[in-house]
Amino acid sequence: MTYKEISRTDNSLRPYQQQAKEDIFSAWDECDGVMFQMPTGTGKTRLFSSIISDIKTWSVQNGEDVKILIIAHRIELIDQISENLERYKVSHAIIAGGKPRDLRYPVQVASVQTITHRNNLDVASDLNVNFIIVDEAHHCVANSYKKLWDMYPNAKKLGVTATPWRMNNGGFESVFDKIIISQSIQSFIDAGWLAPYDYYSISYNSEIQKEIESITEFDVEGDYKISALEKKIDTSRIRAQLLDSYLKFAKGKKGIIYSVSRKHSDHICQEYREAGINIVRIDSKTPKDERKLYVDRFRKGLIDIIVNVDIFSEGFDCPDIEFIQLARPTRSLVKYLQQVGRGLRPTAGKSICLILDNVGLHFQFGLPNSDRNWEECFVGSPHIPTRRNSSGGSMLTEHKERNFSEGTDEMQLIVASQKKADEATKQWSDKDLELLKTLFEEKQCPIEVLVAVFKRSEDEIRNKLSELAPKE
Repeated sequence: MTYKEISRTDNSLRPYQQQAKEDIFSAWDECDGVMFQMPTGTGKTRLFSSIISDIKTWSVQNGEDVKILIIAHRIELIDQISENLERYKVSHAIIAGGKPRDLRYPVQVASVQTITHRNNLDVASDLNVNFIIVDEAHHCVANSYKKLWDMYPNAKKLGVTATPWRMNNGGFESVFDKIIISQSIQSFIDAGWLAPYDYYSISYNSEIQKEIESITEFDVEGDYKISALEKKIDTSRIRAQLLDSYLKFAKGKKGIIYSVSRKHSDHICQEYREAGINIVRIDSKTPKDERKLYVDRFRKGLIDIIVNVDIFSEGFDCPDIEFIQLARPTRSLVKYLQQVGRGLRPTAGKSICLILDNVGLHFQFGLPNSDRNWEECFVGSPHIPTRRNSSGGSMLTEHKERNFSEGTDEMQLIVASQKKADEATKQWSDKDLELLKTLFEEKQCPIEVLVAVFKRSEDEIRNKLSELAPKE
């Protein structure tokens, strides 16, 4: 028997998920440890739930006693995994703080903190696990995960993640044998599995960017210290810029704001509420029932904005998010892509997602759909392998350098979805084009006047004038 034979056709999966499942089973015929990369919002939990269902079906048909352990690092992820297993009618139990345990089930969903705690090591050892599946597997190099590897040296292992990257630029070869890379974010956007986006950001010369670049205090993982971020970012001037950009570009839309800290969240909530916006704060200390209530109300449109500290970076599934606002600088590519990825899930009535990058993260990490060499990250790379512009080209317009004035904090459109650009282009009638050419060439109207007359951006006006200019 080969592992590839365990894989079954699952008609509820999308084509790329079915292919990924077959690739993973085939890889297990070659090695024990597989890391699988697929972008946020494309259904990794659904994928490995189908894999678990296939394993369970095979074990029943062949009379084999197969035990599977699924590992996550947060209770939200554990609950999400449990819900997906229930859809596949896979009986299971949970090993996590505050949850009732039943070790008789061959499938266990566990908190890594709980199962590797010294008081639970005997319980963990008695499970005799054949398969280990780890959600958000970029955490797998932590010592707690290595304990599991040592306990179950012969188990087949699968780690799924959208972002196989480490802050110290180290790789994952110490815990996995190979990596399987899915399609790019751009490919998923082109196919309609992810939503296109408009990306607004501050300028490179902005005062905010200068404040961020002046930070010299970092935590043990290499990210900015929260105390340093609060000092530089949690100011009335910068919070006013946050609110101003929301009112200008996303007013009335439903979204998530990523903040620096609980204190920063409270200050943001206060200023947004004073502007008449229905906003709530959720963080790690928010009681579970209260958090669930807020999320349910948010899904129903009764709450406009949730401001949070990293809570909704991993494992939060709400497809109708219309905008993401980045108010927390980070040096982590993982945090950046997880945060913007929350807004890229498509849904009916949502044509694009707005990304308001108020802290200039794209200057460090590129755009959400920039090309990234995940194979290089898996091995370990001394740099972040990314390019500013997307290689897809068909979905995003090219980013043009702008002549920003020194110190401006004005938000600018960095890149627009091609759908939006195409719609704008179609709206230029022959009469409009003739008038534009006349006003510019004969009347010598300045660009500011043309912007006001045609109610279009300066960039669009300049691009159209360039198209109308005689070819040499």
